[in-house]
Amino acid sequence: MLRANFFFKFFKYKQNSGHEIVQNNSNENFALQDQINLKIIDIDQKISENSKALVEAQIVKLRSTISRSNNFIEKIGKNVYKTKLEESINWHQKKLKELYLRRRELEITLEKIKGIFWLNRIKRLLRIILVGILILFSLFIFLSGFMIIIYLMPLLILIFFGYLISTKRY
Repeated sequence: MLRANFFFKFFKYKQNSGHEIVQNNSNENFALQDQINLKIIDIDQKISENSKALVEAQIVKLRSTISRSNNFIEKIGKNVYKTKLEESINWHQKKLKELYLRRRELEITLEKIKGIFWLNRIKRLLRIILVGILILFSLFIFLSGFMIIIYLMPLLILIFFGYLISTKRY
């Protein structure tokens, strides 16, 4: 009996206390939401700064590509300059991708805290399905119009020849 009682207590699961009222401190959720919002705003500012720097670097690259130099030393300097410019552009693009990914992660955690994650995911899925249906519908309209023109080509040629014969003056 003692061994049976020992095994019963050892393998006994804790009782489910799901009927108890759970108190949630909403101030912690609001503080966390505010922190995430501040991080998102900070990342947005970094994204705008990097975007401006990337645009400026691409403008400089475009200007250096358009400009012509006949001097040998300027051509060598331009080649060195272009490599550094390409590295700068690549770094800015990489940084922008990282910032966008980090911003998306923060938005997902914020949606999970607010409880609207699955609702937004379903909206995105429906939006993608709608865009796909619109693209397929427009392709169908284009292809059917093209096929109608091909099938009506003999009739259009007949009408065109009839017009030429009727307008020909003897």
